[in-house]
Amino acid sequence: MKQILVAFLTLIFIGSFISAEAQTLSKSEKKALKKEIKTYKKDPEKWVRMMNKQKSTVKGLEDEIDALKLQLKEAKDKNKELQTKMSILNDKYTNLLNTMPSTKLPMGTVYQVQMGYYQYLDLVSFNNKLKVVKAEEIDGAKRYVIGHFDDLMDAVQFSNDIKALGISDAFVSQYIDGNRNMDFDALEVISR
Repeated sequence: MKQILVAFLTLIFIGSFISAEAQTLSKSEKKALKKEIKTYKKDPEKWVRMMNKQKSTVKGLEDEIDALKLQLKEAKDKNKELQTKMSILNDKYTNLLNTMPSTKLPMGTVYQVQMGYYQYLDLVSFNNKLKVVKAEEIDGAKRYVIGHFDDLMDAVQFSNDIKALGISDAFVSQYIDGNRNMDFDALEVISR
């Protein structure tokens, strides 16, 4: 059995030596290869251990490649899913931009209501905040609100300007998360 193994190893090493010769090995490489062959001839079990270790290493690397391929596939799938979601969000964003109220007049014939003509009243600073006029139905009547302000003092200033237009019952109301705070009194907050 040992003789068969030695003969088999010799054939493998001769085959590798011939293929190595085809690659034109240097003298030092040939010498190292011959030394390695002699070592394995003397101890074939060492060669078997080396081959088993090599097979184990190759199997581990193949498993790692498979795991990385799986991760890559999952990442590509996730990327595709995110691209789809991004496309949907971009469409929604575009639709929102197209439906947002604007102070720019559309093409064609349109009509506007003029609230007055004043030499000393200037509401231009509020243009970007006054894109919404909303009617809220409460107890069979409607209350009308205009704009929305992040700063209380801006809202109070606009309310005072609206009063100067002759709308004497204009006042500032507060909304928290879309719900009106009926206990809010802007004048009381300012006077603190």
